[in-house]
Amino acid sequence: MGSGGSGAARRAGGAGRRAKSCRVGWFRSATGNGLGVLGVLSFAVLLDASSVTAASTPSADELALLALANEARAEAGLRPLVWHDGLGQAARAHSTDMATRNCFQHNSCNGQNWITRVSRYYPSWSALGEIIALGGEPRALHEGWMVSAQHRSQILGAFSEFGAGVAVAQTPFGDWAYATEDFGDRGAIGLNDIPTLPAGGVSPRLGFDTTRELFVNYFHAGGGAPRAVRALVGSSCVNLARTAGSAANGTYGFDLRFTQSGCVPVVFEAIRSDGTIERWPSGKALLVGVGAGGLGCAETTNAVPTQNCGGGGGGGGGPTPMPTPAPTPGGTNDQLDGLRVTMRPGKSDPDAGIVTLQAKLPFLATFDPTSGPVSVQIRAAQAVPWTAIVPARCGDESCLTPNDRGTAFRGSVDATALSFTQAGDGSWRIRLTARRQTLDDVEGGTVDVVVTADGASYSGSAEAEIRSGRLTTN
Repeated sequence: MGSGGSGAARRAGGAGRRAKSCRVGWFRSATGNGLGVLGVLSFAVLLDASSVTAASTPSADELALLALANEARAEAGLRPLVWHDGLGQAARAHSTDMATRNCFQHNSCNGQNWITRVSRYYPSWSALGEIIALGGEPRALHEGWMVSAQHRSQILGAFSEFGAGVAVAQTPFGDWAYATEDFGDRGAIGLNDIPTLPAGGVSPRLGFDTTRELFVNYFHAGGGAPRAVRALVGSSCVNLARTAGSAANGTYGFDLRFTQSGCVPVVFEAIRSDGTIERWPSGKALLVGVGAGGLGCAETTNAVPTQNCGGGGGGGGGPTPMPTPAPTPGGTNDQLDGLRVTMRPGKSDPDAGIVTLQAKLPFLATFDPTSGPVSVQIRAAQAVPWTAIVPARCGDESCLTPNDRGTAFRGSVDATALSFTQAGDGSWRIRLTARRQTLDDVEGGTVDVVVTADGASYSGSAEAEIRSGRLTTN
């Protein structure tokens, strides 16, 4: 992936004072000059410049670039950027121009100044910025920009709105993606105008690699931490852990391993502190293409996952039963056996509840629960699902510590103790004890459990009854 230049302009008091557009850093041009590292190519659509109109819809890769920019801004304590169609069209037009005319520069290939181009789509601005690159999929593009101080300063600049454009062209080195990010500010976006879920993505969205990075931005202007952030993947609910920023202004993500080949719909969901449920993208789902069967997937589908993962408010009714995970279909063994669950609400202190879980995972040729967050979700009868997430890292170390032989992993985070131990038959057993939990009143009935570890989900159910004030599986 090659990083191009960065440009910036700012108006003061309505005057035309502007900084000079400049190219900095290193890049690989379409003719092979300079330095660069070839990244994994994204499957963006090559557009003719004449087809770029204000009605064009941003692609999944372009929206993923917004989510990644907001990830970096959240880590720096900055407000997220909001997509602006005009900036998106300016960026798309420039990427298409570069791809079709074989040039790599901020100014248009015919020599028109970049500020003139962006201003045509984004008038009345008080600040503008732009960065360009030639390379691969969204994460690789973003990380290439972030290692350059000049490009990083644009991503972390005093802007409020964002647009990105990606176009693909054939070069002597194969198909390469030309990418442009345009930044702007008009003083028109207040904190309360920022969506709860500004943007999200899956990287890479298409390909043969079964492990994909899921990520989504979360923002609450009032500072409220979310009750839950998750991805609806097929018919499954996958909990996401915070990977950058703060609880109220951060990015939540998970590296999920798919064992299904084909097109899998993904929608991100957040439950705000007031119980409001927000989803992204609105009214549609991203399609993740896995394996040969997924190379022809469209970017989105109107067949949106509809499962209710529970935990919301607003009178929407009780949650539906926890679905069995979709990321591991096709005959694989994803069943939890020997399921034992207890849930004891606090008596005099409602925050003194205790949850315990024991279960047997199937035989796994390889298993590393330190590779990502571990989540456990338990739904008892009509109660709101209880969820615990143990992050992959606790400071500079793994939250779960392996023994010398790699047959046991143990750790504690806050009031939750978690362990995985390998039995003689090669299967793994999970044990969890969570103290100081706030639990709703529990009733006897079916208990559904979903454990997500090492990028895969495992589920099981058991009947339970009330004994001595606690819910206990039979």
